[in-house]
Amino acid sequence: MKLFFLFILLTGLVFAVPSGSWTGVTSAATTPDFTMSAHPNMLTIPQGSAGKTMILLTSLNGFQGNVTLSPPVSCLAIGCPQYTISPTVVKLAPNQNATAGFTIYTFSQTPLATYNVAVTGTSGNLSHSAPVTFTVVASGPPDFTISANPPSQTVIAGNTAKSQIALTSINSFNGTVKLTTSPAPLCVSCPNWGISPSSVDLSPGGTATSTLTFYTTTGTPPTNWVVKVTGTSGSTSHNVNVTFIVVSSTPAPDFTMTANPSSLNIPAGTTGKSTITLTSLNGFSGTVNLYTSPSPLCPSPACSTWSIHPTSVNLVPNGSATATLSIYGGTQGGYGNVTVYGNTGNLTHSTIVSFKITPSPDFTITLSPSSQTVRKGSTTTFTIQVTGTNGFNNTIDLTATIAPITRHGPAISLPSPVGPYSTSTLTVSTTRNTQLGTYTITVTATNGSLTHTSTATVTVTS
Repeated sequence: MKLFFLFILLTGLVFAVPSGSWTGVTSAATTPDFTMSAHPNMLTIPQGSAGKTMILLTSLNGFQGNVTLSPPVSCLAIGCPQYTISPTVVKLAPNQNATAGFTIYTFSQTPLATYNVAVTGTSGNLSHSAPVTFTVVASGPPDFTISANPPSQTVIAGNTAKSQIALTSINSFNGTVKLTTSPAPLCVSCPNWGISPSSVDLSPGGTATSTLTFYTTTGTPPTNWVVKVTGTSGSTSHNVNVTFIVVSSTPAPDFTMTANPSSLNIPAGTTGKSTITLTSLNGFSGTVNLYTSPSPLCPSPACSTWSIHPTSVNLVPNGSATATLSIYGGTQGGYGNVTVYGNTGNLTHSTIVSFKITPSPDFTITLSPSSQTVRKGSTTTFTIQVTGTNGFNNTIDLTATIAPITRHGPAISLPSPVGPYSTSTLTVSTTRNTQLGTYTITVTATNGSLTHTSTATVTVTS
């Protein structure tokens, strides 16, 4: 199942005006940990081209050690985007940063759509991810994209906040892009902002960045401010909105959501699980209702389906709670993303779990040759070849039957059990009294609920 999320690029004149809602503030952790983010976290990639972004890892509270990076799961269909991360392991020193390059490859058959993926970093029992949204567009004239990272952030009144504005050349765009912002309001306690540098040079296929700085005073009203950053080169112009959420010195209660793991490989016909952790921030307490993006509407067991349990959790101040996302791997295979939402009052957060359905472990059995001739009173042999598939690595039990059953009929012997990657011999013995004719031998191989058979014939002659 292919799940695509529509990304809408807002255009038009937007001035900085206050808004009534805001999201929460992340509190500082007290134990060693690390964070991950993508710069930029939004890309536009022409069909058949590649896009690149940088994954930034930051040590918190003295964390040190190796972090293993995993790219998103790629689907197996023709045209599906492919992903690489380099290096796959980064070493973080206490309170330092490290980076890795994340590359997205598209093809001429890649569907024109918006994709939500994430790079996952693990170290011991710690796991975090850096989401990346990219839109595959049709190849066209030289152009550029503009994005903000982060696109929204919380600022305590009296502090300063920054957002990185990233510009990316597409279709070999080459030139200077001038950057401007919507005007700041004119009042004593209102915030101010500026962008530096005010122009950047883009080379074909390259990227460039500038920094938007947002200034507040202790008297700045606790509300939302939207700054529009516009990039212009000749007749080409694009813009991005950056939201700064001003709060008082006492941040409001809120909660966060994370998924571990955030990417699953699920054998077809089985169920994979991810733990959804909700954490109270700033003394938040209450019931958070949980729900997911809808499962596909097609008959089970062909399609993948999913559910969250429980559907609500209670958070105590500065505590945490968990729920389990269960994804059934449909027999038709495929890949996709599941979004888990948490809602309480006017607070809503979400986290994404990607999955890929892989074939179930199995085995095959062949009996060769398909027929043999043996004289009465003699013996002959057949070769049994057992081969594990899709990672199957269990012992297999063998049984054999022969038909028709006659007095003094051929006797068969074979080894049992056998390994998943082995060749064995089945022996057929006759006596001088064995009745002439053709007999069918059936070998049955069994492991748990898996059963396969193979047949051959033996003809007894005088």
